[in-house]
Amino acid sequence: MEVATVTTSDRSLLHAVRATLDGADRAFLCVAFVQEKGLHLLGKELEELRRRKVQSRLLVTTTFETTTSSALAMARELGLDVRVLNPGSGKTFHPKLYLSEAGEGASAVIGSANLTGGLATNLEAAVALRGTRDDVPIGSAWSWAEALWEDPRVQPWQPRAAEKVEEPFEPDLYRALRAEVRKDPIFRTLSQGRPNRVVDLTPVEVYVETERSRSRTGGPESIPAWMFNLAWDRLRTFGEITTRQLLEDLRVHRSSAVCAILARVPGVERMPGKEIGLRWRTRPPR
Repeated sequence: MEVATVTTSDRSLLHAVRATLDGADRAFLCVAFVQEKGLHLLGKELEELRRRKVQSRLLVTTTFETTTSSALAMARELGLDVRVLNPGSGKTFHPKLYLSEAGEGASAVIGSANLTGGLATNLEAAVALRGTRDDVPIGSAWSWAEALWEDPRVQPWQPRAAEKVEEPFEPDLYRALRAEVRKDPIFRTLSQGRPNRVVDLTPVEVYVETERSRSRTGGPESIPAWMFNLAWDRLRTFGEITTRQLLEDLRVHRSSAVCAILARVPGVERMPGKEIGLRWRTRPPR
């Protein structure tokens, strides 16, 4: 059995969770909290599981407000069988297990990270296990999670109303962006200084017009809030973020526009050197 310590500091934790889901024949996410940001981070892998009709399950708690109904609706759209365990009596459901089986192999990531943006933006650590169900640590993790799934207090999640999957901007970031747009709606890319004109800013998205958007759609295109939120959270936690990390790790495919807009937020500046990215002026201790 292979065992590795993975963390968000070197981005290995997110990669390990993605690798656990990639190519799985069965997947089981047993976590306390779920948010849209976390689902976006694993969206490619979950979409592929849904396409292949793989049995994929999600067990969460809704006792706290951290798990959002819109995230659970999004999880179900991604093909996950979503169920809720709220133990009650002062007990807290608080695991973070990402489990899979593929052929004769099995994998597990067990640690501190929920299915939120924290997979990439918090200071988190976990142990990644790769082997078979006969390996005691992996088999025990699966057995424990399966027992929770069969707990009589577990209920299938049902939306109370039609849920619209739109993550809003973090309030402080939204206020800062509104102030910058009022000052000047033109935000220039860090690499070539090309203009990104913010046509509209709503609580859940930014409409940005560029030369490319005009040629493709004749006007502005939407950039969802979750892209900014992930970049913002990672930047403040680790002190810097590059466009390469935005593209490859956070899957923020509008990285140039996101960086251009965030670069004007108070406390943010362009990274020195050749690599394109942003730095938090008051960097956290390493």
